[in-house]
Amino acid sequence: MESSPAISVSNSLAGRLPGVVIIQTSGEPGNDQSNISIRGTNTLGNNQPLIVIDGIPDRDGGIGRLNPDDIANISVLKDASAAIYGARAANGAIIVTTKQGNAGKPVITYKGDFGITRPTKVPEMSNAVEYLTIMNELAIYNSNIPVSEWGAANTAFQNAGSYTIPGSGETVNAAFSPETVNGHRAGNDPWLYPDSDWFGATFQDWAEQQRHNLSISGGSENIKYYSSLGYADQGAIYKNSANRYQQYNFRINTDAKINDYFSTKLGFTYRKEYRTFPTEGAGAIFRMLMRGRPNEAAVWPNGLPGPDIENGQQPVVVTTNATGYDKQPTDYLQFTGSVDIKNPWVEGLTLTLLAGVDQSQQRRKLWQTPWELYFLDRERYISTGEPVLNAAVRSNFTDPRLTQSSLNVINTNLTALLNYDKTFGNDHTINVLAGVTRENFQGEFLSAFRRNFLSAAVDQLGVGGEVGQETDGFGYNRTRLGYYGRAQYNFKEKYLAEFIWRYDGSYIFPGNDRFGFFPGFLAGWNINNEDWFNVKGIDYLKLRASYGQMGNDQVFFNQALQEYAYLSIYDFGQYPIDGVVQTTLTEPLLANPSFTWERANNFNLGLDGIILDGNLSFTFEYFLNKRDQILIQQTGSTPGSSGIADLLPPVNAGKVDNEGFEFALNYYGGDPDGLKWDAGINGGFAKNTVVFLDEIPGAPEYQLQEGKPIGAYLVYQYDGVFRDEAAIASNTLDYSAVKPQLEPGDMKFKDVNNDGIINDLDQVRIDNNLIPTFNFGATLNASYKNFDLSILFQGATGAKLPIQTESGDIGNFLKYSFDNRWSPDNPSSVHPRLASRGDTYYSEGIMVIIPTICLVKIILD
Repeated sequence: MESSPAISVSNSLAGRLPGVVIIQTSGEPGNDQSNISIRGTNTLGNNQPLIVIDGIPDRDGGIGRLNPDDIANISVLKDASAAIYGARAANGAIIVTTKQGNAGKPVITYKGDFGITRPTKVPEMSNAVEYLTIMNELAIYNSNIPVSEWGAANTAFQNAGSYTIPGSGETVNAAFSPETVNGHRAGNDPWLYPDSDWFGATFQDWAEQQRHNLSISGGSENIKYYSSLGYADQGAIYKNSANRYQQYNFRINTDAKINDYFSTKLGFTYRKEYRTFPTEGAGAIFRMLMRGRPNEAAVWPNGLPGPDIENGQQPVVVTTNATGYDKQPTDYLQFTGSVDIKNPWVEGLTLTLLAGVDQSQQRRKLWQTPWELYFLDRERYISTGEPVLNAAVRSNFTDPRLTQSSLNVINTNLTALLNYDKTFGNDHTINVLAGVTRENFQGEFLSAFRRNFLSAAVDQLGVGGEVGQETDGFGYNRTRLGYYGRAQYNFKEKYLAEFIWRYDGSYIFPGNDRFGFFPGFLAGWNINNEDWFNVKGIDYLKLRASYGQMGNDQVFFNQALQEYAYLSIYDFGQYPIDGVVQTTLTEPLLANPSFTWERANNFNLGLDGIILDGNLSFTFEYFLNKRDQILIQQTGSTPGSSGIADLLPPVNAGKVDNEGFEFALNYYGGDPDGLKWDAGINGGFAKNTVVFLDEIPGAPEYQLQEGKPIGAYLVYQYDGVFRDEAAIASNTLDYSAVKPQLEPGDMKFKDVNNDGIINDLDQVRIDNNLIPTFNFGATLNASYKNFDLSILFQGATGAKLPIQTESGDIGNFLKYSFDNRWSPDNPSSVHPRLASRGDTYYSEGIMVIIPTICLVKIILD
């Protein structure tokens, strides 16, 4: 972990732990943390695992921004062992332990690293000539020119810039004249004929990042301490970027032995996360980068920014501070304290009292100012040769405006544990634990907005105008209570058995259904400790199995956590009545007075071993997770005409199965006094199947989500392209439901139900979604004296990522689309005609699966 260059700890986990799925969907500094799941997707709602840091579950801020130099150990609970955490442990648990001090003289350590990052891949877009060529072809397809004359019209467009239709006498003009196309092709006049690379104009080649950490540890046998001070700085790939992430963190952990019966641990952490962003989101910026037309200037030859793509959106400008700023500082204060009290009269009996308090404040100040872009006086330039640029405000507002908000959070965790550990004779060891935990999560949010500032020089809320001002606010108070226990038995380190139970209550559920009981059973057999086992070369061999039930109270649908769904509650809103804006009440959800925990039933079988004189270790695991009582809305069986389809409450009806395997192999070699090295590979396969989901009655079986992975795509199946009119004439399928008249270059679909008609009944549910089914990693570590080397290969496969562009008169095309398209000059039976704004039946937002495409990603840290 410490050697990983990633700023976010979540990204450093990729490829290192079998069964842990890491998906990083953004590289934006401050927002680049990964989504973590354990053993793929197990439920229809929230799949995030429970994060436990120093014994406290669900700490504010999570794992992503922990200082990696403070982490002593990370372990993953994937089987029934997670049942001890009951509430929210249905998706597994990641246990993080931070460093403690060691007895001895103070040890001071400084670590600094500097790095550079760049995108692994940037979309390759069509250049100006290619884009104009496509647009001229589209002008032919969307005109009255008969199909039989498309080739002649294309030639006429290239030579004369227009085509007269024989018979009707109608003249159709090219979208771009030959002079314009040739001007862009020559590239001699960037004022009139630019060839813009919008990504190149907006991105720099590299972004810099750095981390520094200073730590001190030491102490005596009775008092030990560890303390660290860290700083991280991560820049973005935008030129003159407004995007940056900075982090300052401080930690001090102490543990003290007061006497033989009383000891304590205290931990304090402060972390400041300082994010700055452009006033436009990364999604909007990248959308415009993809749409940027190459025949328009991104940057004029004199360095000034060119026209906007739409509504003032110009990536070269909106990625900088020229449009204002978006500052988002967050402060975390976290305290952890524990006391261990040993009973002097009962050997092995210990009482542990544990408390965790997290306080955070997240602030945001979004200051938006109008911005100017520059437009060429084309007529003057053509007549005089003098380039004159005229500035114009192109933002969709002309007055500065300010939004400020603050979210204050305080979370508390109070835990009491009673533990009894005793060995009888030399053969029998038992451990019994009982505990209770109370968690409380409180937060308050407040925001204010003002516009009509007299000047962009003063960015204070009180200076804004009163007209159009807005305020907003909300609060929450969430509580959980859990009782739990564990009983372990160990016979001569041969036979191991464990029973875990948890009785949890959550505020999410109504009173009569609030608590759930979740047991777990684990058994292990250390085969190598058997008297009869004497196999040369096998140093350790353990077989283990487990079954456990765990609960999940995260009722997620409609992109939100559904709280108090057992009550008839109302949302506040506003609506004009008789010309006056009035406060309104609306019912967001119908109440369900009886629903309870989603329940996970997890089976696991594993084999661990060490062979070859301790040089090779291995782990193999098989698992089957059966999830039931999943909280879903019954939207499928509720008619839309009922008027309540979007108001349905959660019910315990969904079912999902998830099955797979994992493995890990590690080899340790080299000379302890010279070159030391180790290498490892790991992987995990997981595939889920929806057993029950309330679906539309009467839908064909091949379109159902049931029997397929969660989120499986519903697609048409590609079957080639109509190359010419002869291919259309020989077609026997009825396409009238999707297009009145077929034309060359149109895509063929498979007639799945064999009714001779192509329509929505020919869509099929495939086995693919966005989540990879197989994740793998390979590591190599080597050290010699004061030099060390760490290499990580990690990758994933089994997912399909849909790619969609906004192309045509609205934006540019991918270079791949230009190179692989049907055209009058290059008819194809494989690649279809291109379209503008989805104006064909195969490009209007539907999904088409092409069997020959496979996406695999491997990256090297």
